Amino acid sequence: MIVSRRPEGLLIVRQVDHQVQCGMMAAAWGGAEFRRPEPYGPVRDAAAWHDEGWRAWETWPSTDERGAPIDFPDLDRAEHVRLYSEGIRRVAARSPAAGLLVSMHAQGLYERRLGLDGPPPPRAGRRCEIGAFLAGQEALQARIAAELGDGPRLRSWAWAAYRLLQAWDLLSLYLLWRALPSGRAGALPAVPRAVGDPGVAIALTPTGSASCAAEPFPFRGDSVSLPAAARLIDDRPYRDDADLRRALGLAECIDLDIVVHREGLGRGPSRDVRGPSDSGR
Repeated sequence: MIVSRRPEGLLIVRQVDHQVQCGMMAAAWGGAEFRRPEPYGPVRDAAAWHDEGWRAWETWPSTDERGAPIDFPDLDRAEHVRLYSEGIRRVAARSPAAGLLVSMHAQGLYERRLGLDGPPPPRAGRRCEIGAFLAGQEALQARIAAELGDGPRLRSWAWAAYRLLQAWDLLSLYLLWRALPSGRAGALPAVPRAVGDPGVAIALTPTGSASCAAEPFPFRGDSVSLPAAARLIDDRPYRDDADLRRALGLAECIDLDIVVHREGLGRGPSRDVRGPSDSGR
């Protein structure tokens, strides 16, 4: 779960709703400078499924020792690798190419996004479950690559597609978690404009509590609507997991009305996050 503190309470966005937003980004991708890597279907699928392993955990979420809902970076590592392993298995069964990208994404969570954030830390001395997870993902990636006809073309495609998945993941977290709601600027590094491109940095500038400008603009058109389903609960210690689950079950599902647009196009007033959702999610 993505947990952020707002004036109205704790805003909860499930990882599976975050991945829906990432899928919307993939569907809208392709501004003048930004060409889609082909085949593009598995890239879109990876965006929409990359956090699928969270689905079961988010059905029965937990609290920490203080009674707070567990925010996504704070989940116990053993549970984290377990749920990602299951999610990767499901995605790879549906689409091996998408499974390759989701496996790379999960590996990157432990290895500085596969070097995009600096040299990965040494594996020696890391917790055994993390080391086993990383070794298992590398073996899985090798098997899938062999099935897909491993070679320079596949590797170049996968690296470009992986970096797009990282851009969408980071952009969604920027919009939903702490940065944009706090009025902070951001950036998406090394975003590829084509297969083989080293990538450019996309600057993110807040233009409202639920809107930002992106430069250069990577989506089709002049703006893109990126709604996300969320729930608002009281900002208090919860007695136990059951108390939190009860609160989430009683909370209305709301749609966060979020827009990313070209630089120079103002958004205007943002909706209050308490507005009830009509999406049925």
